[in-house]
Amino acid sequence: MLIKQFRDKELFYKFLKERLGIFFREAHDRAFEGIFHCVYLTYKGNPEAIYLSARKVCVSVFSKGDKYCLCGSESSLRELCSELTTHRETKTLARKLLENFLNFHKKNFKIAYNRKILPLGLKTALMGVLNVTPDSFSDGGKYLKPEEALRRAVHMVEEGADIIDIGGESTRPGSERVSEKEELSRVLPALKLIRKELPDTWISIDTYKSGVARACLEEGADIINDISGGTFDEGMFDLLKEYECPYVITHIKGTPQTWKRETIVYDDVVGEITDWFRERIDRLLQAGYRQSENIILDPGIGFGKLPEHNVEILRRFEEFKIFGKPLLVGVSRKSFIGLILEAFLNKKTRPDERLFGSLGAVAPAVLQGAHIVRAHDVRETREFLALLDAVRTYDGV
Repeated sequence: MLIKQFRDKELFYKFLKERLGIFFREAHDRAFEGIFHCVYLTYKGNPEAIYLSARKVCVSVFSKGDKYCLCGSESSLRELCSELTTHRETKTLARKLLENFLNFHKKNFKIAYNRKILPLGLKTALMGVLNVTPDSFSDGGKYLKPEEALRRAVHMVEEGADIIDIGGESTRPGSERVSEKEELSRVLPALKLIRKELPDTWISIDTYKSGVARACLEEGADIINDISGGTFDEGMFDLLKEYECPYVITHIKGTPQTWKRETIVYDDVVGEITDWFRERIDRLLQAGYRQSENIILDPGIGFGKLPEHNVEILRRFEEFKIFGKPLLVGVSRKSFIGLILEAFLNKKTRPDERLFGSLGAVAPAVLQGAHIVRAHDVRETREFLALLDAVRTYDGV
């Protein structure tokens, strides 16, 4: 006897075919029965249609006010959607549920820009960190000279980096903001050298300033990685409308200057990030940005979160899949890893001593759907991801 759990419809489909001899349409239709979900949502209309439809398809409903939790196999929840479409007041809800299920199961993506395509899904992409700053928490001051930055970029590509992420302003807690002019004086010389030496490599610019983003895009940058998701500079979305480049929307609460003195509170950290992502995506598209497939989401681990919030994000990472967008995770060398190592092992660590902790934090995110990993230690992370990808994409039953 075996007790098996299938979190992936395709694996259950394969099991039905290979082990039970159930083929084609029946196996496809019944494959959803092996996946159990709880769908948590807000609905302000008359709940009668929800309860009537759920009763017909054996879906459990729990509610409190306008909050509902629908529980059942994905097969039964899809049947629920069909039932909901028979009621005029819940047709829109049914469409949203089906859209979220389709997004949740989407595995393969690609971003495209500057005549380059980066496929995402089968292999986890690796974004190498290149800070050209004097005060970054881990490698500040190491790559201030453009020639040093170039050598580091070339080395990271040789070690397996798919993207080079250049940052000219530290966002560690308590760090001071720098002017656009100062940031450009750090970033542009390095960018120009790297773009010339590595014409086919994806280059990301870690900035929240639209002026910096514009100058860097003009010099050949491919991706804007904005820690504020467009909330620090209102001109960012107008710029993105103009250039249509790939854009990383990172969740943030508060600012680096205030994190140390603010009280950080979430009722539901993943739920709040999800709502925030939805609002930011809608605002960006309403601003006229048309390349929705080039939107990348980063839950912003450490950006206005306590250690327990970061752990919860990693544990529930797959919940961000409902957007049907590529997901990025950045945990490399962050302070919450040091705090966990100290708590569990009674061991204090410097940022550059947190490689193994960083890899441990990466694993749950990648296994739950992260497509891009941002890291300082490129060679070690590349090898680690190779094993994770082998396990993640293996289709044996």
